[in-house]
Amino acid sequence: MTLEKPAAAASLWRRPRFVSFSAGVFANNIGDGIYAVTLPLLSYDLTGSLHVMALLSAVTPVSLLLSGPLLGHVADRYGTRALVLSGLAVQFLAVLVLILVLDSDIRPGAWLLVLCELSVQFGGATYRSGWFASLPALFPDQPGQARGLQSASFRITTVLGPLLAGALLGPLGYVGLLWVNLGSFLVPVGVWLAGVRPPRKTEDHQPHDGFARSILAGWRVLRSSRAVFTTMVLVAFVEMLGGTGSQALSVFYLRDELRLSGGRVEIVLTVVNLCAAGGALWATRIAGEGSRLRMGPIALGTLLTAAGSLVLMTAGAAVAVTLAMVGLFGAYSVLNVAAEVLLYRTMPAEYIGRLWGLWRLVCGGAEALGPLVISTSSSVLPVRGVFLVLGVIAILPVCWLLLHTRTGWDSLPPPSGTQHAGSVSGPQDAA
Repeated sequence: MTLEKPAAAASLWRRPRFVSFSAGVFANNIGDGIYAVTLPLLSYDLTGSLHVMALLSAVTPVSLLLSGPLLGHVADRYGTRALVLSGLAVQFLAVLVLILVLDSDIRPGAWLLVLCELSVQFGGATYRSGWFASLPALFPDQPGQARGLQSASFRITTVLGPLLAGALLGPLGYVGLLWVNLGSFLVPVGVWLAGVRPPRKTEDHQPHDGFARSILAGWRVLRSSRAVFTTMVLVAFVEMLGGTGSQALSVFYLRDELRLSGGRVEIVLTVVNLCAAGGALWATRIAGEGSRLRMGPIALGTLLTAAGSLVLMTAGAAVAVTLAMVGLFGAYSVLNVAAEVLLYRTMPAEYIGRLWGLWRLVCGGAEALGPLVISTSSSVLPVRGVFLVLGVIAILPVCWLLLHTRTGWDSLPPPSGTQHAGSVSGPQDAA
């Protein structure tokens, strides 16, 4: 069995504080989902340039990769309060500038669109770094469960955001959608004013390292936990196999080779995203604080599912490809969420900002490799051959897991009422 349940933890949804916190994050994510649909369409209408659209799509991963360790250092060193408010303010101002320009007689150029996108994405990364680094302090008895539920909530908004954008684009237009996005930034502010906010940073009167040494210290803590570090490496494989590159390749496959209409592709993507959200909720449930989490069986099951799904993608039937996409992106969702719960459950709270930043740097870098592998393979192979290449890559971590099933790499101490990310002062399982 994957886990044991010595004691069932109380549901976080029964706490008004968590419900308010989640409402603010959910609203912000919905706004991000609307914005993610609005900006590419707007940029196409304004410039008609594929180059500009590609440049805008590259801003998000670049901003997340570069800002992760820096924001993590700031969160751990100076506290998370300033990150939350400053991130929301940067997002708000960037979208407001874009709205005012669109309402004027000025036709925004590519440079303004890129600058606004960079500001929105960096502001969003700042806001999320502050909120999520504060989870161990806000919910010290269930930090992992809190993080897992927020991840599942995000998966749901990836479905609802584009659906709302599609429904409202006709009556509201681009500027109206941007106003809706702007309003979504005010909900977390209302949550903050209602009293749900990170605690103030206490002065410990201890000397602090500079940025480089601070990040190196965080890396040593991450490396010292064999279970967390190994899980991060396995997640990196899944990020490469099931990230944005594979999503784009799947859409191209459905449209170009299977000849599905745009509407049918949208239906397939909606089904896939809903299943991925369900997988995220399931992963949060099985990895909660009231259970003994073993990542080995979860990682083996998800990677086997991903490998089999990539092979099934070569089938010529739309139903089989849809099932394969559900398997691939569902496995991606389950392993990612379970791994995030593991990180927040077992690692020391005073390092959580840096650890999350380093985690995103490693896994985000792996996700960026996905399009490179796909592009290189597609230059010499048909689309089905590219899926087979990805399937072969997925077999590598599966072989490692099968060879290390009895090494105990994923062994963790049993959960207790006093042992969690909010109360420990060092790694839970030294290598």
